[in-house]
Amino acid sequence: MRRTAIALLLALAACERSEPPPLPPAPQQVAEPPWFICDGIDAPALYVFEREGDVVRVAKYDKPNGAIVERSEYQAAAEEGAAGSVYTGLMQNGAEAGAARQINPGMLETPGAAYTPPFSSIRLGEEQITCRWLPRTRLIGFTGRRSFVVHEDGSGDLIYTTYDFAAAAQQPPIELSENGRTTPFSVEARGGEERLTPNGAEYTFDNRGYRYVVTVSRDGTGALTVLQNGAEVQSEPLIAFQQGSAAE
Repeated sequence: MRRTAIALLLALAACERSEPPPLPPAPQQVAEPPWFICDGIDAPALYVFEREGDVVRVAKYDKPNGAIVERSEYQAAAEEGAAGSVYTGLMQNGAEAGAARQINPGMLETPGAAYTPPFSSIRLGEEQITCRWLPRTRLIGFTGRRSFVVHEDGSGDLIYTTYDFAAAAQQPPIELSENGRTTPFSVEARGGEERLTPNGAEYTFDNRGYRYVVTVSRDGTGALTVLQNGAEVQSEPLIAFQQGSAAE
């Protein structure tokens, strides 16, 4: 019996030694952020610009439902400066097919407020679109129902504004201080909080019994969630977003 017990113990020890070590966790995928997002304030569309070297890819989304309606690809031409702006030409088949205009941050009322590149307008073929831009934008993005901006005021307090697609065609463009360009908001909430996580960031805002939570992850996914008195009333996945930060 003793020999049998010893043999069993040796067999168990051999099995334990033969088990492979646990696999390390898979590294999280990090999505490449867009070059910029143009949320049209004088057209019912949004444009997501991605750039890899001189290759520029543009996805156009319809504001009534956030559906993608067109994809196009361009070659970026050399940048040209004029009247305090930088123009990047967009070429197709060797001919100019559009351009993106970015205001030189040094020409802004508050140069340090350019947390995101201050693209003021784009031209694609015959379309000329003015882009939404707010000073000290920490996050801009959109879902299938609305676009939104998380930005700071001059004191560093976080502000959340949304712009519902259903009313987009009826909202006139307006100009704000510090070169801001936007439309009247659908919802505004102030005094937000930011929480950084290993995988991304979370922004929380409370306003009249509602809580608005925007989460973004390094893999390019995110969500906009609305709660009323602690109960979730809706949650929408983000289609695209861009994060901004203060210049170091």
